[in-house]
Amino acid sequence: MVLFITLFLFTVFAFFQTLYIFVPLYTSKKKVKLYPRKEKGFSILIPMFNEMLVVENCLKGIFNLQYKNVEVLFINDGSTDDTFETLCNHLNLVKSDRPINGTLTQARIADIYRSEIYPNIWVINKENGGKADSLNVGIDYAQNELIVTLDADCILEPNSINEMNRTFSDENIIAAGGLVNIVQGFTYDGSKFIPHFKTPNLISFQVVRYLTGFYMNKITQAKLGSLTVISGAFGTFRREILILASGYRQTVGEDMDITLRIQELIGTVLKGKRVTFVPEAICYTECPTTLKNLFKQRIRWQKAFVDCIITYRKSFYRKMNFSVSTFILIDSLLLGTLSAYPILFIPMILLLSLNHIKLFILLFAISGSLAMLLNFATVIVSKRYGHVYGVKDSFLLLLFLPMEVMFFRITEVIFVTFGTIIYFFNRHGWSRSERIGKPIMIQNQINVHIRDPFGG
Repeated sequence: MVLFITLFLFTVFAFFQTLYIFVPLYTSKKKVKLYPRKEKGFSILIPMFNEMLVVENCLKGIFNLQYKNVEVLFINDGSTDDTFETLCNHLNLVKSDRPINGTLTQARIADIYRSEIYPNIWVINKENGGKADSLNVGIDYAQNELIVTLDADCILEPNSINEMNRTFSDENIIAAGGLVNIVQGFTYDGSKFIPHFKTPNLISFQVVRYLTGFYMNKITQAKLGSLTVISGAFGTFRREILILASGYRQTVGEDMDITLRIQELIGTVLKGKRVTFVPEAICYTECPTTLKNLFKQRIRWQKAFVDCIITYRKSFYRKMNFSVSTFILIDSLLLGTLSAYPILFIPMILLLSLNHIKLFILLFAISGSLAMLLNFATVIVSKRYGHVYGVKDSFLLLLFLPMEVMFFRITEVIFVTFGTIIYFFNRHGWSRSERIGKPIMIQNQINVHIRDPFGG
């Protein structure tokens, strides 16, 4: 019986791995950059809590946007450090009035400020209410039809909003995720970010996992209509959809939660609408630099996943379509959590029965080979979208990939295991990772042309 379960799980695992390898390989191709003439209005929402160390980098990304019809709302969620003072120094803020368009807000708004230098950049000071409440505040005050949610440690590529504008020219698209890169895996030459692989092993591991997660997993899920998470680091939504979904729920994983609620709407009242992934729309985020902070981050992610599984347990295959339900229950829950990767079953069964040792060694070898093949496919697909390493960095990457498969992936099993257990004892604990805030040297030239919807 144990042997049968092992073979069944391994077969399912191999099936999903094969999808993640070959769907992107045979379907992904970078689009020619022909942007629509009409620029839709975008409101970029940036929730902040004690982001003094990183908000300057975020600002530099905003300043370099090559898009006109955009407004930016920083929502200061009761920060106790110098986050607000840092914004004041760069934006020359003055108190202002701004009309509110919704009723999602819960926490009290203290003051609203507007930049005298960049009239479409606003700062909303509010009492501490959490990230979800901050996003709801931003939705309430946003003036444009499209909402971009951006983490305060993220740096947008200059053409990222142009790419989202092109995507949302399709009226059936109601939400889209952007691609998130690890900023420590890049250098800046004065005009663009250039990938490199001369990083500590812990960061290299995260670089590889982000590349695989976005270029392979999300491309596959988007193609099959089964996207379950639009990353909170960089996502875009039609404002009316967020209102229809009643805004963000106060939870440890608000990005997955809002994505699944939108998938519920697609499965019930918004038939024919779609959620997609835009690999050409890029931002750069800071990753944890210590094992302790990485543990905090991944525990939080796993707690968010378990919370969503429990919250939406009655919606799978009922309110959500077959593809979404299958990917989250089979690939994410069964393979990713309950079995904590089928590879772990191999040594377990070896202890129970040595009669099948050759079979399990074979399964272990196949698992490792599939993982390596996925990594090689990631290098190919990411290259198509411009993520190209030089000769030395490519050599370092190839040397690192076996270590990533044989060692670092085991740490993910630990994260999943602990995160699932901890959820039932402390389901709402945030476990925030520490910010590093390494300065990113971006040109001082301001290329953004910001439209003022109020005539200022």
